[in-house]
Amino acid sequence: MKAALIIAAGLMLAGAALEGAERGFDDIVQAISDHLHARPVHIPFFGLVNFATSVAHPAGVKHLDIAVFENLDLDARAQSDLAETIRSLGGDWRPFVQVRGHGETVLVYMAQQRNDCKLLVAAMESGELTVVELKLDPEAIQAWLREPEKSALTRRRPLD
Repeated sequence: MKAALIIAAGLMLAGAALEGAERGFDDIVQAISDHLHARPVHIPFFGLVNFATSVAHPAGVKHLDIAVFENLDLDARAQSDLAETIRSLGGDWRPFVQVRGHGETVLVYMAQQRNDCKLLVAAMESGELTVVELKLDPEAIQAWLREPEKSALTRRRPLD
């Protein structure tokens, strides 16, 4: 009986730790939702994509989260507020790349999580915002960058 209680307590602590690890992306999506007064679109069967990613690790990706907001009334101020919203959450996110032009804004942030690298990409364009978080294996990414043909599955088609 005592062993069962210890195991149950351990499982609850492990579940709480996993929930805490996922809060970063959820907090960002919630802050964006509150700021834009919009909710992300539900993506059917996305759990299967995450499962496949966690098993296969394509190109070094260990975990993937995505939120898509559609039909937004965005102006230049809303685009600049997006960066401020992400920065205001604090955490380990550091700006990596920022591109603005022709009604589009792409913000890329990086963070280190133990031995992994996390990448947050927010792309805003003509009434649509997509936020993606990737948990990456740094060694697999380096191998892919050194030799992309060997590291990624490529399909070559003859030119027509």
